Parts: sequence; structure tokens; C-alpha cells
Amino acid sequence: PFLSYDEDAKVATLRVVVFGSDRISGKVARAYSDLRLKESSCPSLTRYFRLQFFYVPVKRSCVAPSTPQMYHHPLPSPGDTPPRAQVGDPSLSGMESSTNDISHYIGLLDPWYERNVLGLMNLPMDVLCQSAKPEAEPQEDAQEQLPILADMILYYCRFATRPVLLQLYQTELTFIGGEKRTEVFIHSLELGHSAATRAIKASGPGSKRLGIDGDREAIPLTLQIAYSKTAASGRSHWNDVEKVCTSVNLSKACRKHEELASKTECLNLTMTEVVKRQNSKSKKSFNQQISVSQIKVDKVQIIGVQSSFAVCLDQDEQKILQSVTRWEL
Repeated sequence: PFLSYDEDAKVATLRVVVFGSDRISGKVARAYSDLRLKESSCPSLTRYFRLQFFYVPVKRSCVAPSTPQMYHHPLPSPGDTPPRAQVGDPSLSGMESSTNDISHYIGLLDPWYERNVLGLMNLPMDVLCQSAKPEAEPQEDAQEQLPILADMILYYCRFATRPVLLQLYQTELTFIGGEKRTEVFIHSLELGHSAATRAIKASGPGSKRLGIDGDREAIPLTLQIAYSKTAASGRSHWNDVEKVCTSVNLSKACRKHEELASKTECLNLTMTEVVKRQNSKSKKSFNQQISVSQIKVDKVQIIGVQSSFAVCLDQDEQKILQSVTRWEL
């Protein structure tokens, strides 16, 4: 990240500019959550600085682009080789492995952000790298001009005055050995087959050797699912069901302007349920009939019935947790 601060302000402001897709916003959210826990017991950074985060969406490509490389993802994990990242190349839209829903959500809340920051993703790389050349000035007196992208980021950091609050979701996970762990996410959570598939894809060359099965070939999980369904009245309506699923996914629900008016923050719960499974002695068993249902919820609890599952936070391959038997949101 790029860092800067105001020396003349009464309370110094530390600006953190984050480049990335939803997986990076999730990493930053977890880093910020850890920082707040540490600062609550022994304040060091927040005693002197007020933090401001500026988010610039970035598309991630799986293939090395022919255009110049712009930015690596910030905050890489130890030993993690940052993938190539580009700010908006429409030809790479089919190769993205992470969404940009958080930036679109901010754009819904703030039209200025949608026009000036989110709009950068629609510009080709050669335009973003162009510099505005001074006119009618001697060459020796001409000041070096910044590329359009850098100039826009500076403008964003200096003049953006409206803060946007993002909901942070907390989940408690229980592992096979009884160990408990608390994690947070900001955009999405994947459970079961979808999380395992993401882990296999992240293994690089190993993904060809391991193979990636579709939902029909996935081994189903018997899950005890309890969820609080959101209602217009704001009252909680709890449902407790046992489902045989390949995957259970949660994602941020606000995608349209009309959904922003709701007072209750909710998540989309998507269950990929196996209705009928074909068993054969001669052939490999497969899921013959699959049903996908979606419900808006605000609280969820899932328990594996004599089975464990994988959990992935915010599409982050470095944050896939294995051997989970229970989690609660």
C-alpha cells in the first residue's frame, strides 16, 4: 500500500491506498481487525494516527498480460508470490478468479466513486499509463507529468471526504480436535466443495494432477443448518434443517439501489443441495439431481453430521481452513 499523512492536522491522518479485488479487501479487513484487537490492549499506532482507507479495484489475470504490469497485491502472505494484477483490462474479464462486488457496493453508496474510481476499470492500460503533456512550454522548464492513473489516485486521496462504512462479519469455527477459532470476513464465505475447489485451483500445476470435479461428482456433506431469515419487520425467524449439500456459500446481499434502503444488513445464503444421488457398483457414484436455493439471512450456524468441511474466507486461497466441524456467524 501507499502511505501518506497530514503533518499540519491536529490529529494526524494516515492514508492507506489499497489495490485489489474482493479477496484483497477481505485481507485488509482481517488485518485491520487484528490491529484493533492489539491496539485495544496496547495502543501505539492509533494513539497518533487516524486511519483512512482508499480502495482502488483491480482485476486479476491468470495469464501474464502483454501490457505493462501495474501493481502487485498488497499485504502478501509469507512465501506468497503476488500474481500479476491490472487496473481494468476488459479482455481479461473471463480469466478473473476474484470478484469486485465491494467496489460496486461502494459505487452504489457514492456516485462520485462510481464515476471517478470504479470507472477506471473500463479504461485500457495504455490510456491509464498515458501522461498529460504540458503545452507551449519549453522542454527544460516542463515538469514531469504523472500518468492518468497516479493522478487520479492522488485526486481521490486529497478530495474524497465522504466515508463509507463496510459491515464486518464475525464467525466462530470449531475444528475436529475441539479447537475454536474466531475469524472475520467482509464479502463472502464458501463452505464445502466450492472452498475445496478454490484450494485445488490455487495449487497451480498441482491442480491438473488433483483434478477438479463439478458439483455432480462432488462428495455430498450432511449438514445441520440453522439460520435466521431476515424479514421486513426486523423480527428474527429461525429455521433448523438437515440438508445433504455439496456447498454452502454466503455473500454480501446489497447489489441494487433498492436494497440499500433496508435497515437490516443481510447476507445471501446459497445452498447447493443433493436431491438424488445415483449409486452404482460398476461406475463412480454421482449426484443425479441438484437443487440450488438462496435465502437472505443475518445469522447462521452449520454443524457437520459426522463429517468435516473446508471453509474459504473472501475468496482468499491463503485463508482456506480445513477439518472444520462447526461454524457460527
